[in-house]
Amino acid sequence: MPEPALRVIRLGEHRVVNPQPNDPPFLSAASGTAWSGGRLYSVGDDQASVAEFDLDPAPVMEALRRHEDADLLQPGFAERIIPGVLPVDPKERASKKADFEALTLVLREHVEALEHPERAEILRRFPHGLLMMSGSGGMSWEGFRRSTCVVYSLDEDGHIAGLPAKVSLEALHDSLEQGDAITGELNIEGMAVYGQSLVLAQRGNSIDDDGEPAKNLLIFLDLGEVLESLYTDLSVGELELQGFHEYDLGHLPVEHDGGTHDVKIDFTDLDAVSGDPEGRLVFTAAGEGPDGSPVQNVIAGSAVGVISAAGELLSLIPLEDRTIKLEGVDATYNPSLGSIDVLLVSDADDPDVPAPLFAARLPD
Repeated sequence: MPEPALRVIRLGEHRVVNPQPNDPPFLSAASGTAWSGGRLYSVGDDQASVAEFDLDPAPVMEALRRHEDADLLQPGFAERIIPGVLPVDPKERASKKADFEALTLVLREHVEALEHPERAEILRRFPHGLLMMSGSGGMSWEGFRRSTCVVYSLDEDGHIAGLPAKVSLEALHDSLEQGDAITGELNIEGMAVYGQSLVLAQRGNSIDDDGEPAKNLLIFLDLGEVLESLYTDLSVGELELQGFHEYDLGHLPVEHDGGTHDVKIDFTDLDAVSGDPEGRLVFTAAGEGPDGSPVQNVIAGSAVGVISAAGELLSLIPLEDRTIKLEGVDATYNPSLGSIDVLLVSDADDPDVPAPLFAARLPD
């Protein structure tokens, strides 16, 4: 890759003061994150809770300026996403988890900018915005589709408020799998508000029926229609679909069992760059060997990429530390430098290890 490697700084760990039953006092596999107004929200794909943290932008900016690690993430508060207690056994837990891979914030300003006939009603119902997280859409080992979307209202201070609403994405996921755009297994790993759209990132880390690598796609939904569905039929389906954009993200080399292998890079999350005059998207991606390959489940590394408002892949920067598997990103435009600053979360693939929070400043 032509881009230089990206070195991240570490800002702390996702610890919580009120762990849920059978959960450790931390998020172990952070799979999505969002940051706004000094509040950080992160969700784990193998836990039934989302965590909320206070994170002051000023020390984050100072740590990025110095490019030094800083212990800034104080323990947060966990909120139960779905009822019930997940099993302790790792295999049983993996088979029953909702697999929340995607998380995004819908701010009041996003709703105010909607060109939708129900904009006023959406604002009335969600006056301070909302937090959304969704399952990957993949099938569990027990044969059920992970199609649950959970929505929390926010209060005027950005805190999670009240009980979550449960919305079904099953009709959408079924439609995507039956269509021609998705190849391989459905695996939605990212979600972002982008103008009039809600954009999903399909991770193409599987093999299709012909033995070919699956495609990486951005899937565009009508944001206004999705938000209206949150309080009408509680279901999102084919009618909300707007279109698709396919991306080839290349490969990362990895040494394994005495040989060098090229591992395909696939989406793991995305975010619209807050405050960006150019309207760009930032995404994370990871190289992980697919099932059945000589490097099955081997991590070749991660990368951070930028997509233009026209949908062009502008850059793809691999991380210097190839052991990090990035799973989530929040991106903010820095007007004083003209740069993009990102917060990043990862999955250590170890339930006994708290998920770290990283940060980086993308090169111009």
